[in-house]
Amino acid sequence: MPRPSRWDDVVAAAAKVFRERGYDGASVEDVADEVGMLKGSIYNYISTKEDLLLAVVRPPAERLLREMRDLEAADGPAGDKIRLMARSHARVIEDFLPYVAVYVQELAGRQTSDEWMAMDREYVTLAERIVEAGMEADEFRSDVRPRIVALSLIGSLNWLTRWYQPDGPESALEVADQIADLCLRGLSVRPATTG
Repeated sequence: MPRPSRWDDVVAAAAKVFRERGYDGASVEDVADEVGMLKGSIYNYISTKEDLLLAVVRPPAERLLREMRDLEAADGPAGDKIRLMARSHARVIEDFLPYVAVYVQELAGRQTSDEWMAMDREYVTLAERIVEAGMEADEFRSDVRPRIVALSLIGSLNWLTRWYQPDGPESALEVADQIADLCLRGLSVRPATTG
């Protein structure tokens, strides 16, 4: 289906409306009002409200997963990869804040469709592999579960959609570095204590 010249405006309006009202609480008419179009004009380019939801969440989700695949496959210490993962995640949030907020509130961790569940699983699995590689290289302590570390880190980063302010005192990358530092300190191999 061809997209209108204002398609980016429509998607941005949908992200804003879905973020503010929730997907279930918003209508296509609300999106049309936000962008200054007639409701019928939007239906010239989409079939359902779900098409708008997917147009909002797909670009940041696909970018995040693509960058994570590249990062996990690259050479380098696991600690560096954890930091780069946090930075990548924060940059995507910074670039697509309302879009990612809609993803987190409407799709993340929910059993909405096989496709989205598979994307979520793959992202967590890639993070787990980074943690496992750090454990195998004696870079990270071995008494933690990689899945819990991965989910904790991803959860911390996703929560930026609730409180991060682009015009706030810290940049997204500064926040990502602080989150990565907390994670890496928790993973660090500590010297044995004497009793």
